Amino acid sequence: MSIEFDPVSLMNNIDKSCIKCMETNCCCSHNNQIPEWTWDQSFETPKLQLGKRNMEVKFHPGYSVGTAGIRGNKPLSRNRHHYWEVKMITAVYGTDVMVGVGTKKADLKSTTESFCSLLGRDAESWGYSYRGYLQHNGQTKEYKACFKQGSLVGVYLDTWKGTLQFFLDRKPLGIAFTGLRGLELYPMICSTAAKSKMKLTCSCSMPASLQIDCLSMLRPIQRAYLKTAFPGLNYLSRSIFADLLQKCDD
Repeated sequence: MSIEFDPVSLMNNIDKSCIKCMETNCCCSHNNQIPEWTWDQSFETPKLQLGKRNMEVKFHPGYSVGTAGIRGNKPLSRNRHHYWEVKMITAVYGTDVMVGVGTKKADLKSTTESFCSLLGRDAESWGYSYRGYLQHNGQTKEYKACFKQGSLVGVYLDTWKGTLQFFLDRKPLGIAFTGLRGLELYPMICSTAAKSKMKLTCSCSMPASLQIDCLSMLRPIQRAYLKTAFPGLNYLSRSIFADLLQKCDD
């Protein structure tokens, strides 16, 4: 039997220190924001424990002999822009640690005694691995970055366009998956690492709209000009997705 041991806005008022927090007992959630969803308590087992109002997940509290996964407690509403962030509280190591989405049919409970890259293992889920690759339907492809302890992994799901994008410490990594429009999806995470811990630090959404599409077309320099030249329109950039959707200058 194999065992993996433990080794020795966006919201305008979001706390930037959250990115740098490396403490095991992380307290960098946004207490003034009510999360739209939390982790599903029905998935709690001796190998997967929830804490801090079901925002924090501890995988394999003693040692690990397999893969544990969990999803959000409600599906992500259609025709909305969804964004959430997951903080890697402890060391990230082992076979795999993943963040992603999946349908209700995604199997998260049959691999508790086997090590695998669970999210994206079949056609019902889509995953981003800490090793820097994407997986869906058993097929993997290289992505742009790896994540580690202290990393803040953002997930942006546009259910109107059917696209999924990941962020690392609030820097966009590019479109990861397409073709998700019309699917009922849940946020998901999984880990094979003993004593690993992740925390949901925010979860929010807003309706798909022409305003959001327009914001997504503006470069940072154009948005800066809009604020200066037309102060009365500043409210447009106060959307929780204004910074999220802006295009890079490169």
